[in-house]
Amino acid sequence: MKINILKILAFSSFIVSCSPAHTLFVKNNSGERIEFFVEVKEKNPTEDLLICKELVPDEKLDHKPFIDYSKEGKCYSQKITAVDKTSYKFNLPVNYTVNIVPNSSVYPFKNIYYFIGDKKCFINVENGPECKQKVNKLASLVSITEILE
Repeated sequence: MKINILKILAFSSFIVSCSPAHTLFVKNNSGERIEFFVEVKEKNPTEDLLICKELVPDEKLDHKPFIDYSKEGKCYSQKITAVDKTSYKFNLPVNYTVNIVPNSSVYPFKNIYYFIGDKKCFINVENGPECKQKVNKLASLVSITEILE
């Protein structure tokens, strides 16, 4: 009986440790450069972000196709600016796509937002008329938010 319980515990910890990380892409189709703020649940291990020089089509925004897109020379790494241990900010130019790098948890983000005037607009949430966004969640743990004009 003891051995069966140990096997179950070992197997369940294996499943938890192998769960994939959530990947979040943001596309800036707003007509102006946007400064984003990212708050994560744990200490932020990210040092830079992968930004592509085009609005990458949603069907290409998955782990492998996005990396292939990067290999074509259409992407660059941008250093982030740390705000504190669990948050950072970065600028996303017009008509560019960014892969907001996760850490090792299923959904590591506490908040991701930008401002339109005084209005705080949250990423991955349909916010309303001032915050025009299109949110697309793919079958895997991939989410895409497009900031619209």
